[in-house]
Amino acid sequence: MRLRKKPVALTLAAIAAVLLLALAILWIGLRTDAARRATSDYLADLTGLPVNVTGLSIGFLPTPALELAGLTISQPPGFGADPLLDIGSANVRISWRSLFGGDPAIRSIKISDAIVRPAFIADGSDNFSALIERLSALGGEGGSRWSIGKFELERGALEFYDAAADLSFRLTAIGIAADSIAPATDFPVELQLAGVSDGNTLHFSLRGRGRVEPDASRYLAQDLTFKGWLGGDPLPLAGIELEGGIGVASFDGKSGRAEIKAGKMTLAGIRSEFELQSTVGDRGTSLAFALATSPFSPRSAAIAFGSPLPATADPEAFKSMEFNARGRLDQGALQLELSGGWLDDTQWSGSIVPEFRQIRLRADRIDIDRYLPLGTTPPGLKSRGEKKATLEESVAALGKLDIDAEIRIDEARVAGAKLRDTVLKVERGGGTPP
Repeated sequence: MRLRKKPVALTLAAIAAVLLLALAILWIGLRTDAARRATSDYLADLTGLPVNVTGLSIGFLPTPALELAGLTISQPPGFGADPLLDIGSANVRISWRSLFGGDPAIRSIKISDAIVRPAFIADGSDNFSALIERLSALGGEGGSRWSIGKFELERGALEFYDAAADLSFRLTAIGIAADSIAPATDFPVELQLAGVSDGNTLHFSLRGRGRVEPDASRYLAQDLTFKGWLGGDPLPLAGIELEGGIGVASFDGKSGRAEIKAGKMTLAGIRSEFELQSTVGDRGTSLAFALATSPFSPRSAAIAFGSPLPATADPEAFKSMEFNARGRLDQGALQLELSGGWLDDTQWSGSIVPEFRQIRLRADRIDIDRYLPLGTTPPGLKSRGEKKATLEESVAALGKLDIDAEIRIDEARVAGAKLRDTVLKVERGGGTPP
């Protein structure tokens, strides 16, 4: 019996030795320049863009693992020299059954120090749609059947630029964590990031449920909660905090439309509800949004934003405010329509075009005396001309601003007298914009 077992044991040992030698050769070979060049060429064929890999290694126990370092995917022609995607390191672990004909099952993906640079040039073309289509085609025919056990991104960054809309921003310190990801299945997701722009700093975190539907090019996030902090001039040293939630955030890859619905937010003590739609088209990125606030204290909000309001003749002035706003950003121009606004007892509405510093407001009635600086006592008036002159003096500070403003007041109270159907105009130093 022993003699029969010995040849079998020797055969198994010889097979194991051969396998170990093959694995050792493969393990060493994958660290050579030739292997890195071959990997770069293979990824370039997949993406349709030049790819470079500076480091490559593979492991087999307890599961197959691939680690890449210094991975860059170049931009398509016309989008600059900085890579579309730059990854410091990426570690991917897959299941053994995926190597033997099973559905693609990735145990984990961990990416560190990644920078992605989505962009639109003046004619509306982007640098990422073709790449997404090529990668989506890798799933072959039929419904997607893959899974990712755990996904982690640390120290990520996003640099966005839209030439047509003249819009750009940078987000840094992006971290993402998600578990049990699969097509058309809800999974938990967490996001954190920071942003820097013109001396201001933003910190933001979010958690909720995600869902990917690659066959329909649709991506969802639901039941989200978020917190954030904004600091820098002219804000106070403590900065301002925000928190809130979003019912549904979605992106449709076929139409290029992104939406946020049932959003709620508290910023510097101001509670509001909001919605947002974004569309990418031939004219660049366009944004449309709606914002409705609950009543809040303008004095408290002004202090939180670092610009306290002056003391007024009536200490109850600027006690309460609320408004509804709808806005649109198209080709770099922002337009705001304001309705249902209240300031204390004054109902108002209007429009603002920040690019042209253009303001149009209409109020039903207002007691100007309440809002005069503390200690100011307007003289008694007799004629309408004198009343109007005092009203104009009360808002003379507007004339020092580089704005184009038109304010219509149905009824204004000045020094105890009333003025009806008053129009105040302020022209910019260089004339009104077209």
